[in-house]
Amino acid sequence: GGGDFSVTSGFVAVSNLQAQIDGLQSRASLGISSVEEQAGLIELVALRGLILGQIADYQWAEKQAERLVREFRTADCAFIARARAYGTFHRFTEGLADLEEAERLGAPRETVDGERAGVFQALGRYDEALALFGAAVERRRDFISLGALATLHAEMGETARAEQLFAETRSNYRGVSPIPLALLDFQQGHMWMAQGD
Repeated sequence: GGGDFSVTSGFVAVSNLQAQIDGLQSRASLGISSVEEQAGLIELVALRGLILGQIADYQWAEKQAERLVREFRTADCAFIARARAYGTFHRFTEGLADLEEAERLGAPRETVDGERAGVFQALGRYDEALALFGAAVERRRDFISLGALATLHAEMGETARAEQLFAETRSNYRGVSPIPLALLDFQQGHMWMAQGD
């Protein structure tokens, strides 16, 4: 499908992602990037790792997130970056501790709860994940909150509810990059493979 969306080609999207990474990396190497920019760079490299299947990107992201926490002990975004990196390598206990620290340092509750919900989902603590993702959707029914809830219902085997949410998620997409839609389609396809369909 996707005929109803006008998004850039996958090749252009990956090129744009690489250009963003290059721009942030050059600022970092000049020593002029903020902690937020460095956290953003870590997130983009991890995304590239996910899209292109490059484990080295995940390893780089984890190492840089650990450095960020050492250098910026009071920056909530550094702890969120490290919690995400830890999640990639299934280091959930440490990730949850980092999220607690991020919250203590003033990270927005919604951000921390969204990350926590993802960890709970990965741990199979579906009731806790459902409560947090559900609250996020009640606050703001957008592509991100709906997509997270759809993916959770898919993982729980609730395919009918997941399908409704996947459809609503797609209709709430406002971006031009095909990457978020491709990741959503992957989650939807993964659900049907798990069902043996």
